[in-house]
Amino acid sequence: MTDARFPERYLSDRRVLRLTADEFRGWAFATIWSVSNRTDGVILSDELLLVPFMSASTAQKLEASGLWAADGNGWVIADFPQTQTSRHELEVLDNARRREREKKARQRAAKTGAPVSFSDVPGDGPGGSSRGMSRGHVPEDNTGRTGREEEKWFVDNETGEITDPAPSVPAAWGARTCRVCGTEIPADSPVPWCPKQDDEHNNYRAQAA
Repeated sequence: MTDARFPERYLSDRRVLRLTADEFRGWAFATIWSVSNRTDGVILSDELLLVPFMSASTAQKLEASGLWAADGNGWVIADFPQTQTSRHELEVLDNARRREREKKARQRAAKTGAPVSFSDVPGDGPGGSSRGMSRGHVPEDNTGRTGREEEKWFVDNETGEITDPAPSVPAAWGARTCRVCGTEIPADSPVPWCPKQDDEHNNYRAQAA
C-alpha cells in the first residue's frame, strides 16, 4: 500500500486556505494520484482529467497560487519532494520487502524440506504480513550505503536492489527504537524512525535524506 501525506502546516498555509472546496479536492487528489502512480509529483496535461475533481481551471488556479509549477507538457506539485515518498525510495522498499519474503521462504524450506517458492504479491510473507511503507526518505540511499552500522545495507543505484554482506537471522520485534522519540520499531525496519507525522519526525527525515 502506498500512502500520501499532508503536513499540518497546510492548516495555516494561505495558498491552501484560499482554494475553493473543489480546488482543494482536486489538489489533494492530484497529490494522492501522483504518489499512487509514482510520477514524483508530475501531472501531465493529457492525464490531468484522470485526477478526480480536477479541471483545466483548477490547474491554472493551483499554478497561480504556487502550489503547482508549469513543467514542460504539464505541471509538477511544488512541495512534493519535501512531503512525499519518491518513486526511487518506493522501489528500494519494494526490493527490501521482496528479499525479506524470499529469505523467510528459504528459512521455512530449510526447516521443512519443502521446495522454495517465491511470490511477488505484497504481504505474501509468513502470516500474510509485510513490512510497513516508508514514512519518509531512505537515509543516504544516493550513496549506495546507509552508513549506519546497525543497517549494513548496500543499494544498487541502477536497480534499487538491496543486498547485505552476509545472511542474518531476523531480529525480534522491538529490538530497535525510533531515533527521534524512542518508540519501539521492527528490528528489520528499513529506516531508523517510527511512522509518526509530527514536525520533529518530519524534520529528522528531511535531514537524513
